[in-house]
Amino acid sequence: MSACATPVTFETLVAWWTGDLAADQADRVEEHLFTCDACAAASARLAKLAAGLREHLPPVISHAHRDRLLAKGARIRVTPVDAGVDARAPFGLDVDFLVHALRADLSRAERVDVEVVMQERSEPLLLEAVPFDAKTGEVLICCQRHFQHLSATDPTFRVHVVEGGQRRRVGDYLVVHEWP
Repeated sequence: MSACATPVTFETLVAWWTGDLAADQADRVEEHLFTCDACAAASARLAKLAAGLREHLPPVISHAHRDRLLAKGARIRVTPVDAGVDARAPFGLDVDFLVHALRADLSRAERVDVEVVMQERSEPLLLEAVPFDAKTGEVLICCQRHFQHLSATDPTFRVHVVEGGQRRRVGDYLVVHEWP
């Protein structure tokens, strides 16, 4: 692999991957990546790093985690969602994370479990003992841009609580994601 005479900068690659470049500049970067092995390899390394980092942000976060993200400058859009009521959550270029605040009476909850039901999967994804706020009655689901490609349909979040040692279903929550 030969060195590139006009390498794409790290900052430009990051902006290209996050969709923050103007369309004409993004087209030039993409064209360069198709013709330059060195820059394409750098872009692939950045993509691998980004995929690894995504794994470290869980799909259910605590209120404290959300507050830490906000304090670090993350652009978060919170969508309140009630059981049985379809909510719409627009994901714009000005948003890093969508946070869906699934609301229920959690005042007596000892534990909260969330099942993520996707039409493509025969079995729901079970997330046990997730963070929740009993006082606000919220479970926070954090969606990131890369989730767009994980499912052809919007998932349903099925919330269960354990109270007095008994598990019961609180409700189903559907958030319709609107991608740019």
